[in-house]
Order: sequence, then C-alpha cells, then structure tokens
Amino acid sequence: MIKATCIIKYIVLIVCLSGWQFLNAQPSDRFIVTSEVMVDKPISPLLYSNFIELGYGIQVEPMWGEMLWNRSFEKFIPYKGINVTWYDLWKDPGDQSKGYKTDWSNEDWYHSGYEHNAWFAGPGSAGRLPIDSSSTFFINESPASTVILKQKESGIHGSQYLEAENKGQELSAIAQEGKYLVAGNSYVFRGHFLTADAPLHLELRIYPEGNWKDPLVTLPIQLESSDSFQLKELVFHNPEYTGRATFSLWIPGKSEVSMDALSLMPKNTIGGWRPEAVAAAGYVNPGVVRFPGGCFASFYNWKDGIGPHDSRRPQPSYFWGGLNYNDVGVAEIAQFCRAIGSEMMYCVNVFHPFKQEWDHRWDDGTGWKMGFEFPHFTDIEQGAKEAAELVAYCNLPAGTHPMADLRLEHGHQEPFNIRFWEMDNEVHRWFAPEEYARAVKIYARAMKEVDPGIKIGLVTYGQRPGQKEYGSMTPEMLEICGEYVDFLADRRDADEGLDRMLGILRNYEKATEHYIAYCETEKLFMDAKINLNDNLVDGFENKSYQFSKWFYAMNVLKSYLAYQRRGGDVWFVNFNNLANCHNQNVLNTPKEGAFITAAGEALHLLAESPAAWPLVIKDFEPREKETKFLVQAAWSRDRSKLVLFVLNRTPEKRKVNLEIGQLKRNFSSEEITILSAEPRAMNTMENPEAIHKEKKRVFDLNPEESLLLDSGPYSFTRIILE
Repeated sequence: MIKATCIIKYIVLIVCLSGWQFLNAQPSDRFIVTSEVMVDKPISPLLYSNFIELGYGIQVEPMWGEMLWNRSFEKFIPYKGINVTWYDLWKDPGDQSKGYKTDWSNEDWYHSGYEHNAWFAGPGSAGRLPIDSSSTFFINESPASTVILKQKESGIHGSQYLEAENKGQELSAIAQEGKYLVAGNSYVFRGHFLTADAPLHLELRIYPEGNWKDPLVTLPIQLESSDSFQLKELVFHNPEYTGRATFSLWIPGKSEVSMDALSLMPKNTIGGWRPEAVAAAGYVNPGVVRFPGGCFASFYNWKDGIGPHDSRRPQPSYFWGGLNYNDVGVAEIAQFCRAIGSEMMYCVNVFHPFKQEWDHRWDDGTGWKMGFEFPHFTDIEQGAKEAAELVAYCNLPAGTHPMADLRLEHGHQEPFNIRFWEMDNEVHRWFAPEEYARAVKIYARAMKEVDPGIKIGLVTYGQRPGQKEYGSMTPEMLEICGEYVDFLADRRDADEGLDRMLGILRNYEKATEHYIAYCETEKLFMDAKINLNDNLVDGFENKSYQFSKWFYAMNVLKSYLAYQRRGGDVWFVNFNNLANCHNQNVLNTPKEGAFITAAGEALHLLAESPAAWPLVIKDFEPREKETKFLVQAAWSRDRSKLVLFVLNRTPEKRKVNLEIGQLKRNFSSEEITILSAEPRAMNTMENPEAIHKEKKRVFDLNPEESLLLDSGPYSFTRIILE
C-alpha cells in the first residue's frame, strides 16, 4: 500500500478529480506491472496516423479556404451507389429500389461544410436543393431577377464557364448563398471575365444571408475591351459582421458577361488551408497523413493537381462520383503536413490494363456507371516513369531534375521530402498477387533510382475470385520484389493475422538481412457496435451513426493499444479518415469553425503520450476484441516516465489496484487525464465537449508500490508518472 505521507497527497487528487478515489483497503482488480519489456523495438512515434482521400466524403473542401462552391461552373457529377452506401443514405439498405435520401441535413454527421450551394439568378434564394442524380445546382432564372444564366463549354478552368445575360434595364445579379464571414478578417476575390459590352462596370456585393437590402460590401469591377478572359482581383476587409452571407456579382442592364475560375478566400489562410482546420489537425497530431486515397488514388493523375490553381482542370471523382476541383494537390497536402508537424505518405496509381474500362466492367450493385475510360492508366512501364517523375517533383533539389525545376516554377523552392510511398490501394481488383509484385518491382526500382531514401509499401491484403488471399502469398511476393520494399500496407486486426504477418517479415529479414516493417494504411475499427435500442451488441447497424460516438472511440483506443503491444515493427496505422467524412473522421470543419470528434480526442491522448516500451502485466493477456477492461503500462523512450492506460468499456465502475513496486522507481509528479461519456455521446459544433475531459497534474507524489483508483464506466484514463 502507499505510505501514509502519500495517502495525504492523494486526498488532494481525490477532491480535484471526480470518479477517482483513494481506496482504503477495499477489494479491487489487481494488476501487477512487471519490469519485463514486451518488445524489441520501441513503439513508433508515427503509430497514430491518418488518411485523406480526395473525391470521397467531401474531406478537403471544408478544410480548404475556398468559399465558392463549384467556382468554375462545372456540370455536377452524381454520387455513385457505393458513395450512397458509405454515407448510409439508402432508405432501406436491404432494398435499394426504395431509393436514397437526398436531404443530408437530418443526418447526425451533417454540418455546413457539406453544403452544395447552388448558383442562382439574384436577388432571391436557392435554399437547400436535393442531392441526387438529376441535380445541377444551377437555378438559371428567378422571378426576382432579369439575369439568365447559361453553362457554356470551354473556358479557362475545367470544361465549362458561365454566361450571364441581363435582359432587363436595371442591375441584376448572379449569386451564391452559404458564405460564412468572420469579423476582423480580410478576403480576396479573384475571377476571370470576358464581355463584348466593354467597358462594363460590375459590382461585387456581399449581403447578410436572407437580407438583400443593405450590402456588407460593395466593390466595383471594371471590364475593358478584350478578346480573352481578364483576371480581376479585389481585397476587402470585414470589420464587424460574423455570420452567413450571400455572395453576388451585379451586372448592368442590357449586357452580357462570361466568367470562369472565380474564387473567394480568407486572407489569413495557411498556404490556402483554413487556420482552424490546421489547428484542429495539429491537435490530433497524426504521425503520417496518407494521400490522395484510397480508391480515389487508383484513377488519379498527379499532374492534374500541380501548378497555378486556375490552370488545373476540375475532374470527376471517377470511383465515387462528385467532382474533384484539383485545388488541393501534392504540394498543398505537403504544406498542410508541414504545418501540422506530420509526415506525408503518397498512395501511387499503379497502372494495369484492366483499368482502361474499369468504370464499364465494375458493378457497384446499382448500375451507376458513368462510362469513363482510362487508356492512359494501362501501361505499367509508363506508370513507373510517371511515378518516378513525381518523386523527383517532390523530393529533389531544384537544378537536379526537370521535375524539380517545375516544382520551383510552381513556387515551391524546398523539396517536400515525402518518405513513404504506398503502391496503390485494394490492388486485388486488377492484379493477381505475383503479377502485382512484379509491377511493384518495376515501380520501386524506377522511383528509388530518383531517391534511394524513400520507403516503398507493398499491399498485402485482398483476394481476387478464385485466387489465393494476398496475405497468404506474401512470402512469394517478397521473393519477387522484397529487396525494394520497406513496409507492408496491410489491413488486419492486431490479434487476427498481424502476428502471422510479423512472423513472415522476421523470417524474410533472417534470410535476407533486409528489414521490412508493418503498417495499416487504412484502418476502421468496426468490431463492436451500438444498436438502435441502446444495447451494446456485435450486430451491424448504421456505421456512420456509430463512427462519431464515444463507444466507437473506445474501440479505437483498445485497438491502438493492441498495436502498441507489438512495438516498433508496426510503423503506423492510418485511422480512416482525417476530416469531414460522414462521422468517419477525427475532426470536422464546418464553415463556422472546427471541432474534434470522440475518436479525435482519443487519438490526441495517444499521440501526445510518451509511451514507448510496453511492459508485461503479470497474469494479464488482453485480446484486442474480447477485452472489455484493459490495463496497459509502458516506459517512455528514455525510461524516465511511466505511462499507464486504463480502458473501461463496460457500464460498471471498476476498482483498480496498479502495483508498480517491481519497477523499483520513485516518482515525483503525476499527470492524470480522463476521457468519459455515455456510449452514444458525440461532439458537435454546438457542444464540442460532449466527450468529457478531466486533467490534473499533482506534484511531490511518491507512490512506491501501488496506485489505487476507481475507473468509471465507459472511460479511458491515461496516467503519466515521472
């Protein structure tokens, strides 16, 4: 038991932290922390990582500073059935013929960042339009306006531009609602215009949403005579107004103007990113951020997302539906990762002949095929050449390679130094295992010739019909390409297959003296569910509903603790996803700000923990899925701190006796952090602290033998002793 002097000091802690008590000789669960270290390599500091996928889940758009939706007036690409499935929008998942929900605003994952704000002839209002396969998000005429809007082919950005004709005598407008202004911020407007009626005097006006009487901003735009689009740029300051607003461009009567590549962004962005998004992502502190997919990566040409933004072409999100505007490419993600202190991993498009007609041949269960063809993604040698060019663009100093010089031309002098490169995603759709290994060898050899220091990831999950599962073929795959591979990009639960894969890697290392690590590059934690009658069961319910809840976050915690127990042979596990993905995320960035989800709070506690050397707890062998109550201990990397985790996924309070006498160490201070909530609790913009967090640091403590405490129901506690 703790000495009397320590008991007095623990009383201070009891008073300050609800749910934690000194237990005076009461019965308790007893956990003996031994000095035996469980692993040969310390826990990787990159373990708690994340994932951004373009074109799915509207992830980057609400984090990016652009305030205009569909700023180049493209045709709306309907979302595919697979997207509707992952959004949980089917009215009856068992009978898709009943259709899907076209109003997202009633979903508990919805926030203003998901808005599809229509362009409309103003004054007036577009309101919230249905999101379905017939949606255009253009209202070409309005009873209150004399402007007629027409989408035209060509332009300077994308495949279309907008022609606006005012048939009346007075000023009338093109408008878009849903802008959120913050008092004290300045904003930059840019747009390209063409008119035959020069000189023509337009006006940019911004109104409080729903009020067309008194504009917050009125700025003139004068167009001169020109045969080509003219770029106009304006900066304005918003001194007082915070709230939703309507953007509008006012056109004189009896005139016509064409426009393309409009943009409205706050001036205080960080490389184009909203500062609140950068701050929130930095708080979660992912070690590695994967980009640009996922499934999206398999049909992505990296060259479409580089260079001046107004010269990039918006393109369909071929796998998921919707439109990718290409405002965010490799340079922008690299800058984002640098701003939040993370490393970046690039998921490479590995070409294959089957990709040419993938959109025709693949049936997602709904028949929603867009008819896209990809002949430019079929030649593996050409794909390897383009991947090597990407490595040069990202990693080589200017003056050493044409692609590095191109990066400098695009305004990025310093290399991005991307270390991790995953060879495509879910490759079993195209490749047999040994065929894929041969492709990886071709790609990796070309890429490492450019930068020998990069780390190549081999996909080792999935199964083609009638063929062996990739995991079972990993030794054969490594025989073909292992000398070029640095990590496995796998998907296995920690207690179901991971140890077998680690065994394969250690056998390979023993035979070749070449070390390969294990990674999970896209991880969901779906083995424990909440059903709709509040019972905690293993049945499958609406996954998007569950993703945001505290019980799911506890699932995340127990799984990452299982990865901790494997030590540094697991480099990183990319939680799926980073932001704005129908609750499948760690942070949300509505237009009004940013907030952390339950899973984000959980990952924050793990990522900022110094735990490095997990310790054996006597007679306690947790299993990732079965263990409802978990205690774990670890030394920091220099063994100056002891980290203790207590995870209680049950509805009962548990009395815990953590015996640490075998460590023979005196500690002078203690930091305790507790996360707790009801299982269905979730953070929102209105209530960003529904997941309750308590934190206390107590000095001059010296527990020589044991810590005695209460672990509340549905709680996670982290203790750091030093």
